[in-house]
Amino acid sequence: MNDPWANCLNYVDEALAKILSHPLRAQILCELNKRVMSPSGFSERFGEPLSKVSYHFDVLVDADCLELVHEEPRGNLTEHYYRATRKALFDDEAWESLPETIRSKLSGRTIGDLVATMAEAMEAETFDARTDRHAAWEKCPVDEQGWERMSAIQENAAEELMQEAKESRSRMIRSGELGLMATWGTLLFESPFEEPEAPL
Repeated sequence: MNDPWANCLNYVDEALAKILSHPLRAQILCELNKRVMSPSGFSERFGEPLSKVSYHFDVLVDADCLELVHEEPRGNLTEHYYRATRKALFDDEAWESLPETIRSKLSGRTIGDLVATMAEAMEAETFDARTDRHAAWEKCPVDEQGWERMSAIQENAAEELMQEAKESRSRMIRSGELGLMATWGTLLFESPFEEPEAPL
């Protein structure tokens, strides 16, 4: 069985982006990054026909995005449980190759998952448990050069964070430590432009 974090630095290429351009496949991959699930469990949870869900699970298994974790007998049938083996991490070219509607759905799911994870941490009182935790944001006007530089900073920061997570995972495997669960996020997006108010 593979380490589920082993591919955390692997960007989705254009071929895989094409596979994930189907919204149900993207949804399955996002969901199985959070929990182990069977096609029938996914079908029941999201109200999708089992035959349709099973087909898209198979496509993702063939693309090495999912792996079988265990099987459970259910009468004359066997229920198969899977987990994700990679994240839906797109580089610029693969992201641009997706239809706009899929990009919007993936963005919405990403933000929704992040907000839910933050709420979970606040409820469990772990969000502010460490004094060295970080949470900052700003809405500010920038020119095109400023946007390009900020985008590059965000991309580099995300890659460094993923690399450190991968190295930390390796250290924990070697030492047998459980460690702690860290959540990080980087966001950069264009907001509607607001004309500055005239001084009184």
